Amino acid sequence: MGLTESTLYPLLKRLEKAGCITVRSAEHNGRLRKYYRITEAGRTRIDEFLAEWPSVQEIYRYVEGARS
Repeated sequence: MGLTESTLYPLLKRLEKAGCITVRSAEHNGRLRKYYRITEAGRTRIDEFLAEWPSVQEIYRYVEGARS
């Protein structure tokens, strides 16, 4: 799966708005850079996602089997 800037930055903005990451800006070599850090809420969400993942895979396999 490819990830482009036009996909990445809106995703980062949504994660920030949801409280999953924090963002700080700082100058580096004359350019303003953004630095991202995952929050505790973000770590919790990742854990929830990983716990749900086997169910998602099972549903996907079911749907794929129904299409055959």
